[in-house]
Amino acid sequence: MMARTCPDASRDRLQSHDEGCRNMQDVQTLTKLASILQWIVIIFIFLAGAIQLTKLAVDRKIEVVREETTAARMAEYDQVIHDLQEKADQLERSQGIAAQPLERKLPGHVFSQAKQELSKFRGSRVRLACNKEDKEALAFAEQLKGLFQASGWAVRGVDHVVFARPVKNVVIILNHEKQKPKGSYVFSVLNGLSIKSIARLNKNQPEDLGIIVGEKD
Repeated sequence: MMARTCPDASRDRLQSHDEGCRNMQDVQTLTKLASILQWIVIIFIFLAGAIQLTKLAVDRKIEVVREETTAARMAEYDQVIHDLQEKADQLERSQGIAAQPLERKLPGHVFSQAKQELSKFRGSRVRLACNKEDKEALAFAEQLKGLFQASGWAVRGVDHVVFARPVKNVVIILNHEKQKPKGSYVFSVLNGLSIKSIARLNKNQPEDLGIIVGEKD
């Protein structure tokens, strides 16, 4: 009986050893897989961070381009105003102060050109007002109203106002410095027609622009 059980015991020990080796190999394989999965997770986290940083960089670039575009447009309108002012000064020096027409008007060619430019700000809001006793100012304010309406602006007025003190010429009121391109262009149109105007800032004004047509100076 003893001679027959020894080979069985040896086989059992070999089988046990083989199973232990296989288990060890399985553990090592699982450990390697866990390590690989851990690195994959780390790589995904890194990529997510890189994508977020890229998005922030792109958003910042877009904001910078917008700011540069706005600054370029403002500089363009400032240059237009400067050039028109220089031409007006040269005309005064060479011919003296020209007599202004009895009434302020928007000629047809000026209306068409101004409509084309103001249409770039379509949807903007403007409010017009004048002294209700000043017929000439009211007539010119109505012309400006027609221009803004034709350009796709939301127009309020013309309001008939009684001013505590006389208002001269045309007053352009901006509710924010960002409205400067709009105000600058209106100023340039008036200046090209030898119509005096000034600009002011009123942050409490709901409309983008307010225009008061005062009495002709």
